[in-house]
Amino acid sequence: MAAHDFTEFSWDEQEDVKALLASRGIDLLEFKITDNDNYPAGGRKGAVRQISVTRVTNGKMAIYDTDHFAPWLTDFAEALEAGYFDD
Repeated sequence: MAAHDFTEFSWDEQEDVKALLASRGIDLLEFKITDNDNYPAGGRKGAVRQISVTRVTNGKMAIYDTDHFAPWLTDFAEALEAGYFDD
């Protein structure tokens, strides 16, 4: 299992996350974001990338299963909109 810190994500993915957070007035430093691209999904062959997002201030965490075609950012944006990571 290879875990990658947010700074190791592709530049365009980093910019998308920064833009998403900025549009909601949230600082990137409020979150710890990592991924693991070798997580075996239940019974499926191949690797699935998982994104782990943790709000530093309150410890609320979400894990998003994704691959190169699934937009985890959409799920993250919806969670932010719904107040999932709020105190």
